[in-house]
Amino acid sequence: MSVPVPAVDVVMPDDARPTGGSLYDQRLVAALHGLGHRARTVPVAGSWPRPDAADRAGLRAALGGPVPGRTVLLDGLVGCAAPDVVEDAVRAGIPVHVLVHLPLPAETGLDAAEAEALAELEAAALAVASGVLVTSDWAARDLRRRYGLDDVSVAVPGTHPAPLAHGSSPPRLSCVGSLTPLKNQLLLLEALAPLVHLDWTLDLVGAPGPPGYVGTLQEAIDAFPAPGRVRRTGPRTGADLAEQWAATDLLVLPSAAETYGMVVTEALAHGVPALVAAGTGAVEAFEGVPEGSVPATEPAGAVLDTADPTAWTGALHDWLTDPAVRARWTAAARARRESLRTWDDTARDVLAALGPAPAPALGAPTAVAPTVSAPTADPCTHPIPDDRRPSP
Repeated sequence: MSVPVPAVDVVMPDDARPTGGSLYDQRLVAALHGLGHRARTVPVAGSWPRPDAADRAGLRAALGGPVPGRTVLLDGLVGCAAPDVVEDAVRAGIPVHVLVHLPLPAETGLDAAEAEALAELEAAALAVASGVLVTSDWAARDLRRRYGLDDVSVAVPGTHPAPLAHGSSPPRLSCVGSLTPLKNQLLLLEALAPLVHLDWTLDLVGAPGPPGYVGTLQEAIDAFPAPGRVRRTGPRTGADLAEQWAATDLLVLPSAAETYGMVVTEALAHGVPALVAAGTGAVEAFEGVPEGSVPATEPAGAVLDTADPTAWTGALHDWLTDPAVRARWTAAARARRESLRTWDDTARDVLAALGPAPAPALGAPTAVAPTVSAPTADPCTHPIPDDRRPSP
């Protein structure tokens, strides 16, 4: 007996670690369902983006065969590591669009040879895919620079309505992201060291990353002039995550790279201002427009150079000591809160990028497709993402 096949299969890594890319994939599927479209996630086990033969075979099985009306949206962490599998699927008549959350060679800790090898794989996969999607205009420009790609569609992440944060006393700073070099938490300790005479606390919210970096970070916390001010919370989910946002006064995100930075718009959805890293996609999330454009409102925080810790010290000092600065930033964050995109907006952008599909009407019988997992209805239950792929 045949079973209905969704119109969109989102093929993604089957990984217990929380990631920004996985959160995007799951929320997208939930939004597609909400708009009346058949969609689901299709998890693929493997050591992505360094698959072995079994991993690649699993990807082939997940892509399946051509089914009328079925389109595959393939997470770039998987697809960009297996260009031959993508090419075979497309040649077989399966529409395979690759969603790039973070270019493979943009990972931190890669030597030059490994970065070059990953870039070659990714360039080949994107060249043979039916289409390419990214999560920001910044990311589209980045792919154009890296691989000369011009025909790239953008589907900016959305947000869900959230209650206004009430903040804390003393003011709580939250850095949301896994403990990795990419998220650059060490910069915050350097920037905050001259400010220990002021009242504040810092929460580092996210899963542990590479042991070497986590060890270095913990040593820096232990050596900090006021180590009791800095707390490692681990990843937070559900009610704990909601509590974290409610108690946060300022998001601090000094990432070395972000293609978008969903935690920025999560903060703004709670009326929380932010400090973000210049030259990253987080600027687009922060300002609500592509970098270089004029923001619609006064900035809800500041954009700072991560090569200059003193700039972060200065901005934090001003925010901590000047009530007028805090009031302006909070008012701007609350104003941005009213104009944030929704996940329904994201789903519509994705559907437009995938193009029309010759699908039967919703509910019509179609062929059996690969094993899947159910969509997540409540994205607030997801952990804070790690930075294997920065939150798009």
